[in-house]
Amino acid sequence: MRYSTIVEKDDKTLVEIIAALEQFEKDRFIAGIQARHYTKYDIEQALDMVASYQSRMNVEARSLVRFSETFIQQFATDNNACFNEAQRYFNRIRSTLCALKKVFQKTTPRSMVQLPEGTAQPTVFERSPLSYGACVIDLWGLSSYDDVVQQLYHQLETLLTTATTILGLCHQMIESEATIRQDTQRLRSIYQESCEQLMGSVREFAGFLGTVKQLPETELNKRRQNARSMDDFLKKEYHNVEKRVFKQYVWLEAVRQGQNDGLTEEETYLFHETRERVRQVRWAIEHFDELGVEGQQGKLDSTMLVYFLKWCGVGQTKEKRLYQYFCNTYRGQYSLLVWSAVSKERKGLRDSGITDRGAAASFQRMLDAASGLVAV
Repeated sequence: MRYSTIVEKDDKTLVEIIAALEQFEKDRFIAGIQARHYTKYDIEQALDMVASYQSRMNVEARSLVRFSETFIQQFATDNNACFNEAQRYFNRIRSTLCALKKVFQKTTPRSMVQLPEGTAQPTVFERSPLSYGACVIDLWGLSSYDDVVQQLYHQLETLLTTATTILGLCHQMIESEATIRQDTQRLRSIYQESCEQLMGSVREFAGFLGTVKQLPETELNKRRQNARSMDDFLKKEYHNVEKRVFKQYVWLEAVRQGQNDGLTEEETYLFHETRERVRQVRWAIEHFDELGVEGQQGKLDSTMLVYFLKWCGVGQTKEKRLYQYFCNTYRGQYSLLVWSAVSKERKGLRDSGITDRGAAASFQRMLDAASGLVAV
């Protein structure tokens, strides 16, 4: 009879393997090598095998830890299309599973017993002395064996400890996903943060705007409309939609909402976080010449332009695009500056200790003086 090394990709299997690893101890290790009648040559070969798997497992462990740090906080990722939670994690720990199956297989005694027809093969995790049943305790213990055997034990202990940590992290992430899916407040927060991150992708969103000719109904948008509530939609779609699909959904919804609010696509891109600011920005640009903004040689004053950018509050990564919007909208009497001059002035003001908040406040005071009230 050959023992099975097939691992079902579900949470139950994760728990079973973790339980098997936790059974590992010196007496079981000795029983495992005795069960296969290992020679010194076999032990040395096993040492090399464990060392190679340890190296690969370390790489996989670091990758999984990094993945886990951001995965829960993302509403959609590139790692969740068409997979349930357990299968997704199993696909990320292939080296770990391969190592475990090989180690347990190498310590599982051979059996000539023929199973009755229709009986499922037991797995190596179920029949290896490392985790299965009672084992005969060696009276003299591990210290009575050659150094190479003791070395194999310690390397194997490290390997299985690493594997337990990896599998435990996978199990923890699966439980966290299930918990969050039932926490509507946390789901809304994750959804909103993910939307803001995508809207903050300056180049990507700007490039997307250039390709939009109409606003199609995406499949995800249809699912949103058909959902009984926003909470039901979030529960169902959390970690169940590709990031590429989610991006399109978020951007199209932002443009559609912007149009409903009377915003152009460019204004939606720039002011999606502060839509109420758009009316004030339009007024400020229309009355810009009344704010005392004349610079040298009939040009606009670079300091006033930086103050305006900071007052708009779009964030520095969007300020160049905002200045282009200003240039396309401004109809005053003064000449426009090139962006490099504005950017240089922005750096100079920052170096002189003028904060973004201070610059914005200064521009607001100029607006108040020009209009006699808050710019509306």
